[in-house]
Amino acid sequence: HSAETSGQIDKDLPRVGGAFRNALDLSEPGTKDWNALKRVLLAFVSHEPEIGYVQSMHSIAAFLLLAGLDEEDAFWCLVQLVGEIVPGYFSEGMTAAKLDQRVFMRILRERLPSVGLHVGALGPDDIIAAIMSGQWLLTLFVNVLPTRATMEVWDEMFRHRHRAPLFAACVALLERNAQAILATTEMGEAIELLQRCSESLRRAPASEGEGDACDEAECDAFLARVRELLSNELSPAKVDELTARVRGKFRRPSDVRLPAAITNVSALTDVDDLYVGLLSGDLRDKMTAAHENMCATENLKDELSMLKDASLASSVHDSDMNGEPVENESQRERHPSGDRNSPESILKTSELNSIFAKVVSIETHANALTEHGDEVLTCVKQIVLRPLRAILESRLKSFCEEIRFLQGEFATKVITLRNTIDQQLEMAPDLSVFLASQSYNRSMWPLWTESIFEVTIEQAEIVLESLEQIRAELAWMVSVLVGERKKSVTPKISRADGWEDLGEDTNAEASITAEPDEECLAASFQSHKNETENRLNEIRIMVKRTHTEAIEDLPRLRQNLSATTAKLKDELSAEEGAVNDWAANAESRNKIKQESTEKKLEQVSRELMKAYDKSHIVIDDALAASDSETGSVSAKDGLEQSHADEERRLRAALQSVKTLESVLSRRSNALEREKQTSQSVRAISSRTLSQTNASLLLVFEAGEWLEHELVARGSKDFVDDFERLADIIEELSASARNSCVRILREWSSFVRKITSQVVLEYVSIIDSSAQALSDTQAALAASTSRLDASSSLSTSPGSIRELHPSHASPMSGNSLRSLTSQMEKLTDIAGSKLGNFGNRLRSFASPTPSKASMNQNAPNDVETVSSTSPGNDASSTNSKFSRLAASAREDGARLESRKAQLLAKKRWLREHLVARGEA
Repeated sequence: HSAETSGQIDKDLPRVGGAFRNALDLSEPGTKDWNALKRVLLAFVSHEPEIGYVQSMHSIAAFLLLAGLDEEDAFWCLVQLVGEIVPGYFSEGMTAAKLDQRVFMRILRERLPSVGLHVGALGPDDIIAAIMSGQWLLTLFVNVLPTRATMEVWDEMFRHRHRAPLFAACVALLERNAQAILATTEMGEAIELLQRCSESLRRAPASEGEGDACDEAECDAFLARVRELLSNELSPAKVDELTARVRGKFRRPSDVRLPAAITNVSALTDVDDLYVGLLSGDLRDKMTAAHENMCATENLKDELSMLKDASLASSVHDSDMNGEPVENESQRERHPSGDRNSPESILKTSELNSIFAKVVSIETHANALTEHGDEVLTCVKQIVLRPLRAILESRLKSFCEEIRFLQGEFATKVITLRNTIDQQLEMAPDLSVFLASQSYNRSMWPLWTESIFEVTIEQAEIVLESLEQIRAELAWMVSVLVGERKKSVTPKISRADGWEDLGEDTNAEASITAEPDEECLAASFQSHKNETENRLNEIRIMVKRTHTEAIEDLPRLRQNLSATTAKLKDELSAEEGAVNDWAANAESRNKIKQESTEKKLEQVSRELMKAYDKSHIVIDDALAASDSETGSVSAKDGLEQSHADEERRLRAALQSVKTLESVLSRRSNALEREKQTSQSVRAISSRTLSQTNASLLLVFEAGEWLEHELVARGSKDFVDDFERLADIIEELSASARNSCVRILREWSSFVRKITSQVVLEYVSIIDSSAQALSDTQAALAASTSRLDASSSLSTSPGSIRELHPSHASPMSGNSLRSLTSQMEKLTDIAGSKLGNFGNRLRSFASPTPSKASMNQNAPNDVETVSSTSPGNDASSTNSKFSRLAASAREDGARLESRKAQLLAKKRWLREHLVARGEA
């Protein structure tokens, strides 16, 4: 707690007064009672920092100490009172206290309708009721009732753990003073009377120290009435219901901050009474949506748009297919991988039009369904059309074009490779890209990586990876077909963005994913069928339950409607009766006041006539004595005496007239106030009658809508309409499911066939490549031996020329140049490369890419031995031969590594063929 809070408490404690003046010593700071009360309040502030300290809380805490509780018990009772019995009274904004002011006014209008009308008419916006409820409720009647009565009311609050006893005490007090309240004509007068209305429960103290004494008989009668109200009209349950109705019918912005203890009971309106006992729990929300003109939450707009776009694309595709030329036999022979024609990837226009018509029909019938149309449309969106979504959102169309292109490229590379091998074998008995007779003067590894062998291998890998991506797409389609909850029957493969993504993780130990086989497709087909049937059965059960509940709810609704309208009509009659009673009381009081005014007027009139009557003139004794002394002077002057007498008579008459005028003026002002009060009462009653009539109209409209809804739900047509709709849904589901499975089956067969063809070709290519690698290795080995021998000799230039084949004979040089030309031709035949994938594959084939890159520049750094001048230094020549020999051995190691990789790939491919039963 803060010093500011402590200072505020110190300011408020001397103001306790009332019943505590003689019981507690709060005369100055530091006394025992002062310190005890302050500790209780500060402990509460620390315990409930969100509430803190609020004025009037000190009186409640002081009353707990007055009741004999120690500080700890007083603290916990204060916590219980503030947090549970009157929650929200002392919180920020005092929202619950403001709500209970409205509840108090409502109780007053129901229990004492004439008093409620009168008090409401005397002050605008129910200000009198608000003031009194604030003084009575916020203080929990401390310093309002005698101490004994307050303790009894508090006992009832703790017994019921509710604030209802406070309202009962309010009504019991007002009943005892009803006639006096009705007699008031001004707001101030009414407030003053209400502040003193508990005086009838007190008696004069027998002694000076007795303090707050009560009249036992009056207190007993008062408390008996409080308990009677608590057991009947103002029981805690009925107060809660009344509070809920006030929140429902007379909402305020501050109600949003009410504590949970109050909002746990839902706000009620007269329309809510219609739902009492109904089994159809969805009627309330549906009627609210209907009155707010809210459309259905579900529709098939997106699905219909998707079908329109697909139908347009299908029409374009059909026209393209009709105009596409057919390949002849010679064109097919150019493609050793087999038939390049791929299966259909989209639905035919006729199929799409049929499905579109069914979807439109389903949406129309579902929207016309009395209830559960949203559930039907959700089922269609999330389950029934799932196979169709798998087809229309798949990328098979793009894969179709891609695989056809890649098949053609692969077939071209295979033909080129075969032709190259034939030409090579005509020239030499092996497939080496480096002949043994050739002079090794630069790294030959780039010649291999750019050869037609590696180019064809690259193309085979690209085709296999593209096929793998198609398998991933097929697996994705199966997963869409069966839904997220049925993934156990789908092939376990992720859907990558393209074949390049699959190529990133390719390794020799991986396996080619199996295409969705017949078992998988059958399981997926059955899974989707079962899911559709199960969901339709669930909706069917809901429809039948709704139908049964509607039949049972219809008589209950009519009963509730009759009871609610009767209650509202009774309220109208009660309001009219309250106005009549108030008018009767007002007229009775008006007659009494008129009679009183008439009596006063008669009395003043008599006094006026008496004052003007000569016989009643009283002559002043001093004046008479003076006249007797003067003798004949006064007697003689009769005119002056007459004037003086008349003047006295006029003055007395004027005084009587003023009294008469005052009586008339007071009555006139009172009459004006009564007229204003009467007009206010009529205005309040008219407003109340208008509100009640509006509620009655709402109840009639809601009852009519609910009755129509229940009649429709209870009709046999409701169930029959759903069954007809379910038949259309099942037809649509079967059509979409069959189309999806058909496309999956065709593509699975196509991919399986192409994969087997490519794998067989790939194995053949690897065999040829392995042979070429072996032959190249043998040639390199011979060159390496010669280079080693050359580097070990420190001989004359003539001896070195004898060891080098380029100096053996002119014929051998010509033959070498011819073979070199053929080798370069072999490399150049490969043509264009395939971008980044080829670079990744060359990296895959090279165990040490950095060294390969370095050796590609070797021709620029290493001079040929044949160009060495006989006059060069022998040690320099020896160093050059050594570098060339090392480069040749490094090339040999790379070729060996690449051959091992290709043979491992071959074993993997053969295992795949064996696993697929195609070896």
